[in-house]
Amino acid sequence: WLLSLGSLGAFALLGALLLVVTGQSRRTELAVRARTAELRREIHERSLAEAESAKAHLQTILDNLSSGVIVFEADGRIDTVNPGAARILSLDPSAWARHPIDRLPGLETFSAAVLARFETHLRDLEDTGDEPAGDAHWQESLELGSTEAPQTLLVRGALLPEGARLLVFDDISDVVVAQRSVAWAEVARRLAHEIKNPLTPIQLSAERLQHKLEAKLAGTDQQMLVRSVGTIVTQVQAMKTLVNEFRDYARL
Repeated sequence: WLLSLGSLGAFALLGALLLVVTGQSRRTELAVRARTAELRREIHERSLAEAESAKAHLQTILDNLSSGVIVFEADGRIDTVNPGAARILSLDPSAWARHPIDRLPGLETFSAAVLARFETHLRDLEDTGDEPAGDAHWQESLELGSTEAPQTLLVRGALLPEGARLLVFDDISDVVVAQRSVAWAEVARRLAHEIKNPLTPIQLSAERLQHKLEAKLAGTDQQMLVRSVGTIVTQVQAMKTLVNEFRDYARL
């Protein structure tokens, strides 16, 4: 009987200990769950903060780029337009956000050329079996504006995830004008050189003829010879002056 009482006491003590351990385990589990949820929330908030910081950093870069940047979706709707693009293309970014790129006012030719170039780029990738990658891009010069005031853009395009398109372009009109000016200056220099080369021999030949024939002629013939040689020499000098002025103008 005493043994039975001892056994009952042991079982009671064991049960009490079990309840205590179970209660502690339960509290520990709840604490772990709460801490896990808190850590997840902190990680989520930190990720959001980092994403917002990265977005703000990227937006600052885009806002300060002199190059134009346009991002549009696979269906052609504009997603992003930076101030550089607005300045180069003379458009209002806020008015054309989420609008199709092929409906930009006054830029129909530009939009059509860009879209056609992207289609060609996609076909080239399909033909070669290459996957669109970050370094896969195209580049082309496009002319905008009228013939009196043309605008030359150097345009680069790349494919983004989910079918989006990235367009980066610079206004190189001044560079093109400078290159043309240099080319024309070189043409003018060579032309002046080619024109001026035979002038001195022409003048010398005329003067030699006068020196050799003047003593052998008399009267009207001699006067005609002197007058003709004088005309040749005068015109040669005039041509030299004109060529020199043309050469100097080409150097400006």
